[in-house]
Amino acid sequence: MKKLLTAACTLLLSGQVYAGAQTSLGEIQTIYVNNSWTMVHGSNITGNPDGCSNPEYYAIVPSHPNYSAMHATLLAAKFAGKKVRFWVSGCSGQNNRHPRIHSIWVY
Repeated sequence: MKKLLTAACTLLLSGQVYAGAQTSLGEIQTIYVNNSWTMVHGSNITGNPDGCSNPEYYAIVPSHPNYSAMHATLLAAKFAGKKVRFWVSGCSGQNNRHPRIHSIWVY
């Protein structure tokens, strides 16, 4: 019984480690592309549900299964002057200090 209770608690707590959340809506100002990540900074884009040490930029990494589409979406939004919102969870980018983008809304 004790093992079952321990396993159940572990599963419940592990799901809360990287719960994720939406950012606020804003316009992309800067896109920084490196061979290991792409980082984005935007006016009024805020949100850091997992307490990453530098939430001024948001990151995507080439290992993300939808990296190419997300990268193209960021560029299109930047050049069209559209506002964006991200779903972020965990930390990534340079030194794993920035909220990791998992999805993008363009408005």
